[in-house]
Amino acid sequence: MSAYSLRLHRLSNDEPVDEPLPDVSDEIEARELARMRLLLTRDYSRIELRRRGQSLDVFARDSEA
Repeated sequence: MSAYSLRLHRLSNDEPVDEPLPDVSDEIEARELARMRLLLTRDYSRIELRRRGQSLDVFARDSEA
């Protein structure tokens, strides 16, 4: 199991969904993927980057986006 995962928070305020990042080997790559996921998917208000269940960073969509 990967050390890194994304916690995806939907705009509709449903329960967040955890998505493992199985092929990610370091924090730099995990951060890049979190940012890209937020930019390319309009379904999420914010994405939390997690490592072994602990939050590392939160990427949030601008309110005007």
